[in-house]
Amino acid sequence: MKKTILFSFLFIGLVMGQASLSDSSGWTENGKFILKSSDGQFKLRFDIRMYIDGAYFMDDTAEKLSNGTHLRKARFAAKTQLWGDWNAEWDMDIAEYAVEIKDMWLSYNKWDNAMFKLGHYKVPFGLEILTSSRIISFPERAYNALAFKLGRRTSVGYTQWGNKWHFSGALFAQGMDDDKNQNTEETGNGFAARFVVAPIMKEGLLIHLGGAFAQHAPNDDKGVIDFNAEPETKIGDIEIVDTDNIFKVNTITQTGLEGALRLKSLSLQGEVMQTSLTREEGYSDASFVGGYGFISWFVTGETRPWVVSEGEFGQVLPNNKKWGAFELLARFSHLNLSDEKAIIYGGKANNITLGLNWYVNPNIRFYLNYAIVDNSTNATGGGVPGDYDFSYVQFRTLVFF
Repeated sequence: MKKTILFSFLFIGLVMGQASLSDSSGWTENGKFILKSSDGQFKLRFDIRMYIDGAYFMDDTAEKLSNGTHLRKARFAAKTQLWGDWNAEWDMDIAEYAVEIKDMWLSYNKWDNAMFKLGHYKVPFGLEILTSSRIISFPERAYNALAFKLGRRTSVGYTQWGNKWHFSGALFAQGMDDDKNQNTEETGNGFAARFVVAPIMKEGLLIHLGGAFAQHAPNDDKGVIDFNAEPETKIGDIEIVDTDNIFKVNTITQTGLEGALRLKSLSLQGEVMQTSLTREEGYSDASFVGGYGFISWFVTGETRPWVVSEGEFGQVLPNNKKWGAFELLARFSHLNLSDEKAIIYGGKANNITLGLNWYVNPNIRFYLNYAIVDNSTNATGGGVPGDYDFSYVQFRTLVFF
């Protein structure tokens, strides 16, 4: 940790020493501090985040869930523009007493609406998965994102966009923190592509439609894979819906559909994902599905901005810097990790979540959620008894700058 902090200060000193800063350097209206060279060729900003979570569980009759608080994430990132046409990011998570590699990439941005990207970053699959954790509407992503996320992988990719559309594709291998259990051949290799279009985009109204496809091999050269998900909270950290190890898997194919409607301060968003497994002869193929839908309303009149270069929604800025912005939300999510034909019984789960978010200013946000969890008989991960239903209250304090 000390070496990381020392490196950061040395990096700041190097940048400031090599280039004179422009008058436009400083704090922006969205709460970011950016250093810019006078010739516009260089930019540097740090992305520092703290996620402080807590939850209280109700109806936990078997005492399998733990009330408590913890530091969910503590992120430190440096984001740069180099010599005009190049961008790079160095991002680490230092929460839960461990250092985890996040984004480590280099991109070439010679063109106004396209870029090549090389390094460790998120595979282009899924609207909510790709949306930054500092922007997502709920403290945790929905079931499908937790169970089917491809995560960050070492990748090479290309992205292009127009006024109303966005495309991103990538070839990828394993993530930097994946176990390299590959005694005989490379594992985890695959490809992914995502396309998004806004067929209607005018003042006050936006429709977002998209789809994604990914295909890859298991990370383990013995063809072993496991899908699971917590009940949309990391407090307690129990994957109740869990397939356990699935053996003899050759190929994993994932498809996703996404849609959103934004009407001024009101928005609807939803996704459906399916993961299919092709297995060796003598073993049945398997398929799992999950999805969610939510409604969001900014009582104070704000609108979720749509960023075409990312193909997703961006940071909400409060209209009133004194009182901030208030958002009411409701979400339904579903996950099915059982396939009777393949004799896999990971269980099913349905969640209903009600939320209230307070955007104090561009840098501070408070979340408050109440969730009702409905698990099936086969949802027994972590030693939880089948058909174990409960509810919980969850809060988060998020600070980023």
